[in-house]
Amino acid sequence: MNGLDLYAKVEHLFDFEDVMDFLWGKYIEELKKLNVKTILDIGCGTGGFMLKAKEAGFDVVGIDISEEMINLAKEKGLEVYHKDLCEFSGEFDVCVAIFDVVNYMDDEYLKNFFKCVKNVLKKDGYFLFDINTFYGFDEIAQGTIAVEDEDKFAVLNSIFEDDKMVTKITLFEKNSNCYEKQEGEIIQYFHKNAKLKKLNPLKFEKKIKINLYDGDMPDKEVLIFKQK
Repeated sequence: MNGLDLYAKVEHLFDFEDVMDFLWGKYIEELKKLNVKTILDIGCGTGGFMLKAKEAGFDVVGIDISEEMINLAKEKGLEVYHKDLCEFSGEFDVCVAIFDVVNYMDDEYLKNFFKCVKNVLKKDGYFLFDINTFYGFDEIAQGTIAVEDEDKFAVLNSIFEDDKMVTKITLFEKNSNCYEKQEGEIIQYFHKNAKLKKLNPLKFEKKIKINLYDGDMPDKEVLIFKQK
């Protein structure tokens, strides 16, 4: 199974709710300062941020390349589409890519991705996205996590080497009197700020350092760019 679709099936088992809510709150704080109305949530997942943004008074549309996640978001009554950004048309005040979305892209993909962001932004529009710091990958994200509920048992095993983290996902899901095993993997890349500024045709505005997991150093940064 596609790694992202498999992760969508087990994401709810992991205790990320407080962390996600904190990060979403940081985005809402920044968006309110920018005086924007319409948002495109790129890599919207199951729609958690979209719900929070709608509660805050924003008009938000979501897209994701994981059909599994889009189906879960649709169940919440959200306007979401199973599309790649570069196949999507529209014009928005702001685009967001939240919780590691950009980290899933290698350098070659990023070049085209940033151009596609530019194409869906209005004049003077903004693009906000977060990335994991080196500390976030090396000290926080790397390692093994195992969780279970009544009918599922899942393991994430993440190894960070040469600025790349490979996470292998193993899911045992109950099916009648036995368990069915499913496996997949997702890859994330560490990106330096200087490289992202060079690849991005938008103008860099500012960076916000965030400590999600109470470590010794910031494990995440939110970068804000503006349409020239």
